[in-house]
Amino acid sequence: MLRSASLTTLAALKRTFTRKTPALTGIRNFLLLQYPLALGTAVHATPLIAALRAVFPEVNIAVAANGFALAVLQGNPNLDRLFSTPSPLTDMPGAVHELRAARFFDGKPFAVLQTTGNERSRIALAALCSGAHTRIGFTVAPQLSAAPLRYDPQLSQIANNLRLVELLGRGEALQKQLELDPGLLEPRIYPSPQDFVAVYSLLREQGIDEARPIAIFLTQTSPTQRKSWPAERFREVAEWLDRDLGMQVVFAGSAAESAAIERLRGSLGFRAASLAGRTSVLELAALLSLADIALTLDTGPMHLARAVRLPMVVIAPAWSPSIEWLPLGNPRVRILKKADLPSAPQNYIIEEVTVDDVKASLSDLLAAYPPRCFTWRRDE
Repeated sequence: MLRSASLTTLAALKRTFTRKTPALTGIRNFLLLQYPLALGTAVHATPLIAALRAVFPEVNIAVAANGFALAVLQGNPNLDRLFSTPSPLTDMPGAVHELRAARFFDGKPFAVLQTTGNERSRIALAALCSGAHTRIGFTVAPQLSAAPLRYDPQLSQIANNLRLVELLGRGEALQKQLELDPGLLEPRIYPSPQDFVAVYSLLREQGIDEARPIAIFLTQTSPTQRKSWPAERFREVAEWLDRDLGMQVVFAGSAAESAAIERLRGSLGFRAASLAGRTSVLELAALLSLADIALTLDTGPMHLARAVRLPMVVIAPAWSPSIEWLPLGNPRVRILKKADLPSAPQNYIIEEVTVDDVKASLSDLLAAYPPRCFTWRRDE
């Protein structure tokens, strides 16, 4: 109650001492604050940026970000400017200072667009203090927003974010753009040439042959998320890919996952590579760009694989709603997910997805998208 009252007071003061909020349809400068706690949330904000550029070709779009969100947006051609700032979640004074000092649009009116995954009150306060003339979108502090939105669980993260385009009066224009380019809804990430050079070096160090196809394995997530698949099943699929299809297996993931990956690698009857904990976000995206196929759990790097158009089989837990995160209807993706459960049972692992299920889906994808070794698939 106290926090709500404080936010309401701040909003009233802001209205008193700032100029009149411009009409939403007349805004030509947009700032997005990107400080999400999940990698997938950062990746799923990129279709909104592409949609804004498609339906507002004349506007200026800037992003202030931190951490992996900053990495995800590096090199994005739809942005005019990308700013690195402290996160309001950990350093509110530093974030406000940098936001105020940036003078994003040379003093011209601008709106902060608040995307899903950035609804926290600290981010709302940072938006209030940024100098924005209005704030629009998803927030836990609707009193600080000219047009607040609530998350619709019947829509995906991407579709929820695109509701901002409707608020800005360009819903019909977006529909026309989607008819011309349905891929506009797909996330995008843009590794640099330097990221590819770094990954080439790591792969050669691991003995990877550029003339043979590569399968990426994304095998580990936090056990508290209850999204794991039995290690012996990953091992059986890896052995099949090596023995029957002549594919090289490369494990990827974070440093925290490397010990479990090493145990799995050690149980294989062939030499597999691991880059776990050795790549940045953009280097991991570059690695995925160079691969031919992936076997992945429903985890953060899966969204990077989607963003670089890597064909993949996703093993998803029965308890997680498909609509929110999974790339439904994507021809490059086969999702293996059994009947829905209302919640995650204790000690749950995805035993209902079999090795035969995975082999069949991998074979199907490899027939549809034949291996093209070390091809940067984003340019296809």
